Parts: sequence; C-alpha cells; structure tokens
Amino acid sequence: MAALALPALALAQTADEQLLAAQMYYQQVRGAQQKADARLTQAESDKLKAEQRLSEAQAGLSGATAELEAAKSAQAAAAQTSEAATKALNEAWQRKDGGQ
Repeated sequence: MAALALPALALAQTADEQLLAAQMYYQQVRGAQQKADARLTQAESDKLKAEQRLSEAQAGLSGATAELEAAKSAQAAAAQTSEAATKALNEAWQRKDGGQ
C-alpha cells in the first residue's frame, strides 16, 4: 500500500500537490489501521468467547467425571449387595431342600 501512495507523493511538484498526496496516503494508511484494529478487536473477542466455552466444557467434564465415579461406586455396592442376597437365597433354598 505504501508503495502505491509514496510515488504519488514523490511525483508531486507543488506544495498543494504534495499536501494532497500526503493526505491521500494518510487516508490509505488510516483506513488500513482501522481495519487492523477491528480485526484485532474481533480476534480478542473470539478468543475470550472460546476461553469461556473451554472453561464451561472443563467444568462439565469435571462434573461428569465425578458422576461417573459416584455411579461406579453405587454399581459396585449394588453388585455386592446383590451377590450377598443371591448367596442368602441359595442358602435358604439349601436349608429348605435339606430339611425335607
């Protein structure tokens, strides 16, 4: 962009032409700066939103992991209780069958 505007400034012969060329160059540079500023602002905003989503996802993962561990413990306890109940039932049947 500077390569386009600088020759116009170099070719300007009068003070008015130089001023006009300098103003045009300034406008070009200022426009590019505004676009770069807007791009930076958008990128910062996008990054912040992504970090928030990541934080929420990590919290969700942590909760799901805790629930999984609780479910495993509950399942193990239920399996142990079921095994004990099955053993008690089998023993009761054996006593009944042996008593007859």
